[in-house]
Amino acid sequence: MSGTQPPPPPSAPSVAPRGHVTQRMRAVTAPGAPGLRFPEVGTALRAARGEYVVRDVLGSGEFGAVYDCVGPFDQSYAVKLFRPSNRPYAEVHAEWSREVQRLLSLRHPNVVYIHDAFEQDSLFYLALERCDHPLAAMLGLPMQDGLVLELARQLLAAVQFLHDNDVVHDDLHPGNVLIVDGKDRPIVKISDFGISYELRGLPAIRPNVVHHAIMAPEIIATGYTSKQSDIYQIGLLLFWMLVGESAVPQHVPYPELVRCVAEGVPRLRAEAIGTPLGALVARMLRRREQFRYGSAREVWAELRELPAWRSRALFPSR
Repeated sequence: MSGTQPPPPPSAPSVAPRGHVTQRMRAVTAPGAPGLRFPEVGTALRAARGEYVVRDVLGSGEFGAVYDCVGPFDQSYAVKLFRPSNRPYAEVHAEWSREVQRLLSLRHPNVVYIHDAFEQDSLFYLALERCDHPLAAMLGLPMQDGLVLELARQLLAAVQFLHDNDVVHDDLHPGNVLIVDGKDRPIVKISDFGISYELRGLPAIRPNVVHHAIMAPEIIATGYTSKQSDIYQIGLLLFWMLVGESAVPQHVPYPELVRCVAEGVPRLRAEAIGTPLGALVARMLRRREQFRYGSAREVWAELRELPAWRSRALFPSR
């Protein structure tokens, strides 16, 4: 992490919409703004703090893209674009403003660091710390228990910090968990707070967007998510690390996905691992929230008592 100072908060943030947008505009442009042009390799993005020159595209989806950029003082950044996707300008601005404010307020070693936030030609950007790769790049084969435990420790620390600040991430999938290849161990960085929300004292809330591949059972049963939904999603990540494949079938029709989650298939698959660590993951994946762990801190308290942690050879205590 560089010594760059945090960006100033965005001006006049819009109020976040509570429901789905029912009317879409054909294009997202401010009055008098030029036609939208997305960055390409070599594009210079200009902000008050200097230029960010695009070197590569790290990832792209319907609502966003992430670019590898060299920025002020020749430092590397991951610059995130909020793709309009035919949404009104005000809606995209509000989404950008929410994520800026959230990242500014959530300073933690395991949360991605924001360096800058700016608008250019009616498009909104965040300059974030450059991580080496997403967790997704490490999945596909079973990991050693010691590596799973170290990644779990950092994930749980980050999520407990979010929950202590009354924030539920609600989108913890392998593409949003980033990894920095540290000198003596990998460092976890949680990113993308685009659909996270503040509970504001409520026990649960109805989300506007649901990622079907990682939805917790309570979404199907009640339409609401809570802090325990993040616990469930971490359980899915830990299963994938331990086994090398997802606990939820990939690329299946939505009704089959719903049936699998509603019937508790992820929990059953975790129990079938047949180890104390597998049993811990199975409890994180229980269908009823009240039968999971009450907090990330509670998960860690039990995890660190497991023989796999006490006898670990990888990543001993500093």
